Amino acid sequence: MKRNFRFPEEYLYQSTSVWLKDTGRGIFKLGITDYAQSVLDDIISITFPETGYLIEKGAELVSIDSIEDTLVILSPIGGTIKEINEVLRQSPELLNESPYRDGWVLLIEVSSEDDLDQLYDINEILDLHQEELADSDFADDEEDDEDLDDLEDSDFEPDF
Repeated sequence: MKRNFRFPEEYLYQSTSVWLKDTGRGIFKLGITDYAQSVLDDIISITFPETGYLIEKGAELVSIDSIEDTLVILSPIGGTIKEINEVLRQSPELLNESPYRDGWVLLIEVSSEDDLDQLYDINEILDLHQEELADSDFADDEEDDEDLDDLEDSDFEPDF
């Protein structure tokens, strides 16, 4: 059975599992994709770095545990952790329910703009992972996607 997965066009992607959204001032919001939350299924916990932590690109950043599997996210960019989504500590299921809105994971301030050159836009990520995503559909129409409805730039403003 095919499932529609959402990959917002304005986001950058590390893989089919991790997205970044530019919030301005060199700060990026990071989260997992609709595809990743579906593969993980029932998410039960998440392990974060500390706020203020300086992370190197490629270092282990976040671990997300589900009943079925664990997703370890390697940092797609180097930088400083500005904020984590504390709500996920008590409600990790938000990663399943709202991966692009309420289930965002953390904010990171990029230390080198060069790191951004190794991220992918929507077309590149879909082309690179055609085989992995072969049994999936990608809806162009976002009208029925409550998680993406009415998203505005203000939804991605840091809270510090």
